[in-house]
Amino acid sequence: MNTTVCHRHGCYRTAVPGLHYCNEHQALEAEWGKRKPVQRRGSSAWHQFYNSARWRREKAEFLARYPMCAICGAKATVVDHIVPHRGNEELFWNRDNWQSLCALHHGAKTMHENNYFRRKKDAGKDSDAQRG
Repeated sequence: MNTTVCHRHGCYRTAVPGLHYCNEHQALEAEWGKRKPVQRRGSSAWHQFYNSARWRREKAEFLARYPMCAICGAKATVVDHIVPHRGNEELFWNRDNWQSLCALHHGAKTMHENNYFRRKKDAGKDSDAQRG
C-alpha cells in the first residue's frame, strides 16, 4: 500500500495507511468528504446553460457554420454573446446575438465588459486618480 502525506494543511507527517490524516489529526477523518465544494466566484444559475447538451450541440453547429473569428479572421473557438445575456435565457439562445471569436478576442471582450473583473468599489479608482 502506498503511503501518503497527512491532508491537514501544513502537516507533512505520514498519514495512517488507508486514511487521509496522521495520528495527530485523526479527529478530522470523520469530516473527510463532508465539506461543501468551493463555489466558484461568479457561478450563477445561468451557468447551467453552458453545461447543457443543447449548448454544446448548438455551439458546435455555429462554429462549423462560422469558423473564423469575427474580429481577426483566425480560427474561432468560442461562441460569444454580442450583448451579454446576464442570465436572460431568451437572449442566451438568440443566435442573432452570437458571434464566433478566437479565445484571445473573446477574453479581451469579456474583460472589457466586466470592467477588467474589478470589484464595484474598485471600479472608479483609476479615473479618480487621473483627475488629480
